[in-house]
Amino acid sequence: MTLEESLSAVEQRIEQVSAALLAADPLSLEKHSTALRDAAADFSRALEQAAARGMPLPASLQKRVDAIRTMLTLHRDSLARLAAVTDRQAAGLLPPSNAASTYGDGLGARGAAPGVARIYRSAG
Repeated sequence: MTLEESLSAVEQRIEQVSAALLAADPLSLEKHSTALRDAAADFSRALEQAAARGMPLPASLQKRVDAIRTMLTLHRDSLARLAAVTDRQAAGLLPPSNAASTYGDGLGARGAAPGVARIYRSAG
């Protein structure tokens, strides 16, 4: 695969990831993110092969790579914001795990062993 083809594949996958982020579609986002990772790996291999042959990256491709870098930064920031919103929503729905028990500690006023009914305890 040539540099141009592999870079075009990365750009297509970024567009798909962007659409999935805007749609808030987690299944699509996962699918396209995996495809983006694979396309980026292919592009990386194509860059290594071109460098091994002594071919420099043309200026036009460098501009496109810079645009991809900017887009990936935006995606990372969007995902961080989405994760923060999700955490806040979950905290609103679920109580903190270190909160005290709703019904107390089960020891009662006398401090009896948990699980022992009062009628079976001796009066003394």
